[in-house]
Amino acid sequence: FVKLLQMTVLPYVMISIIASLGALSADEAKRLGLKAGAVLLMLWLIALVFACLFPLAFPDVESASFFSTTTIERRAPFNFVDLYIPANPFHSLANNILPAVVLFAILAGVAISGMPSELKRPLLQVLEGFNEAMRRVSRFIIRLTPIGLFTMAAAAAGTLQVEDFLRLQIWF
Repeated sequence: FVKLLQMTVLPYVMISIIASLGALSADEAKRLGLKAGAVLLMLWLIALVFACLFPLAFPDVESASFFSTTTIERRAPFNFVDLYIPANPFHSLANNILPAVVLFAILAGVAISGMPSELKRPLLQVLEGFNEAMRRVSRFIIRLTPIGLFTMAAAAAGTLQVEDFLRLQIWF
């Protein structure tokens, strides 16, 4: 059931971004980009200030006896380029790599917004048709919500042991 809910989200987000940005004129897209960039820069500055101030909220700790460096495993290196710049947008869609999908959608939408209106009008109609199809699929899945929730609750209740139930008492 949860996978059914997730199924339409990423295609809908991508096509919505492309269609929305594609419907703008080049000047409107530029103004929107400058405003969005300013908001993003402001949010980054706020996050940086909080990241620098956050350690000051905790008292100094000399040592911790529960920590051992032998229990730490090396993590695989994280690659921001692969996260944001998709070599294959369909791979990013299939693997739920949202930043790459959004960046691709923004670039495609901006490219469409610069096209002459007689070329972009039919393309935008197709994209809006696809979005309407995704909305219909989502509405159908939402109608299944009571059945999906019931089956998830039944599966959880059917596999719950008495010891697990005792640990859940505090929530009840």
